[in-house]
Amino acid sequence: MSLPITERRAAALLSRSERILILTHRRPDGDTIGSAAALCRGLRQVGKQAAILPNEDITPRLGFLLEGLLADEGFSPDEICAVDIADTSLLTPGAKLYEDRIDLCLDHHPSNVGYADQLCLAPKAAAAGEVVYHVLLELGVRIDLPMWEALYIAVATDTGCFKFSNTTPLAHQIAAKAIAAGVDFHRHNHTFFEAKSKNRFLIERKMFDKMLFSDDGRIACSWLDRPWLDSIGATDDDLDNLSTLTMALEGVDCGIILTQNKKDPAYKVSVRTHKPADASRICQGFGGGGHPRAAGCTVEGAPEDAMRTLMEAAAKELAAC
Repeated sequence: MSLPITERRAAALLSRSERILILTHRRPDGDTIGSAAALCRGLRQVGKQAAILPNEDITPRLGFLLEGLLADEGFSPDEICAVDIADTSLLTPGAKLYEDRIDLCLDHHPSNVGYADQLCLAPKAAAAGEVVYHVLLELGVRIDLPMWEALYIAVATDTGCFKFSNTTPLAHQIAAKAIAAGVDFHRHNHTFFEAKSKNRFLIERKMFDKMLFSDDGRIACSWLDRPWLDSIGATDDDLDNLSTLTMALEGVDCGIILTQNKKDPAYKVSVRTHKPADASRICQGFGGGGHPRAAGCTVEGAPEDAMRTLMEAAAKELAAC
């Protein structure tokens, strides 16, 4: 079990190392990639040999943040730092090599299982980007434009462009400082929250056409099978944040989306809730976790059966609130 430490202590640990490898999670989002990029640049600024382990699931929408920061083959670290990774089950295939030797984890997930030797956890933070921001300040880093850009994307994407209930004053402060530094926030907001591919429109239509509702209308659930997704050439970017759309439906307090994995028949489950329902409690019953308003897990079997079981669990959570 990890020893909990502060951002100052985390910065001190990083300061004592020379070669630092940074890990990001599977199906990467803006927070894990933005946080890793900002941290890597900051460590390099203070003289460290820092690099980010290549992520097999990275897409072009986020890949630009990692340009020039990826570890070369043969990079031998003396410190391994995981960013925004709550459990080793979220490690990329390439990161599994380091599963038992992760020295430090910077995270904001209350469900973090404490796998790293040292854990710097801020469960009330909107994003891991907030934790990294504090660590950079403790390191004495002069945050430059590329770092501000990475931090902006980290906090913006994990707060739904500052609309989700997890949004904090610090998330807004980081955004304000990033904008003042010259970050093109309008371009990033369009890329991450407005622009849609043709496939995305097809996916949303399919999702709503197949959606089931609980008798009281408070739970909405849908699923997407892999053969159909492959037939239209859907990418991970096309599938990003689908469950968030369910929460725009009037009367819905819990939205559940099942998406079949690429390499096995299991389904990735994304759950979103309105207060006071806790999405993480729903997902913990299926071996997953996350945040009160957004969580995930993996289920196997027929999607119709999985949807029924998930909706029953969600109904119990809503009834208990």
